[in-house]
Amino acid sequence: MKNKKIYLVILLPCLMATLNRAYAQTKVGIKAGLNFSNVLMNDENGNKINTQSVPGILLGLTVDIPVEGNFYIQPAAQYSRKGYKQETGGFYGSATNFRVNASYIQVPVNLLYKPRLGTGNLLLGAGPYFGYGTGGSWKSDNDVAIGDMVVGKKGDVIFKKNTMDGGDINSYLYGKPFDYGLNFIAGYEFFSQLSVQLGAQLGLANLQPHTDGVTREGKIKNSGFGISLGYKF
Repeated sequence: MKNKKIYLVILLPCLMATLNRAYAQTKVGIKAGLNFSNVLMNDENGNKINTQSVPGILLGLTVDIPVEGNFYIQPAAQYSRKGYKQETGGFYGSATNFRVNASYIQVPVNLLYKPRLGTGNLLLGAGPYFGYGTGGSWKSDNDVAIGDMVVGKKGDVIFKKNTMDGGDINSYLYGKPFDYGLNFIAGYEFFSQLSVQLGAQLGLANLQPHTDGVTREGKIKNSGFGISLGYKF
């Protein structure tokens, strides 16, 4: 028992010193940039649906937590604007130049490698991300019709697990709200504060909603790339 107390007296200060050092080296930052997002979409027969990328903003907070040497864990909380465009066929086949903007709250968690390079640091990172769709908007060049009912040239984007839980007649169901996938980063950090980053995301979650609990065929997955600026305090 006496030996255990001695070990504790020795280990506790060492542990506290390590935690204090990690805390002192932890840096909080802000991040802003431009995304070019799209979706990988297949219909219920497995046929690929052609879509194009749309631009959107990215805003967030980051935290760099030192692990060992040049390795860091970087969790973040960010707002991301995603979506896609279809020249023809959008909104149940009746829209022309159909454009969707979808808002997401995301939490990426990247493992960063930051070796010294010149006057700054090279940035290389990868990890998972988790996101939740909160809403958005759509618009079309023509009046969209569902059967004999005309719903106009714009409306809201909604997220639902079940197609039967849709909103108003002019609401477009993007897919299930919960999203997840892989995140990749490459860039450069100047003087340990200002950084320029290229990023890419590959969605792994199939956002295709159910219909009354029955799994529908088809696939909707987010994807995108972008550029951003970061600043560490």
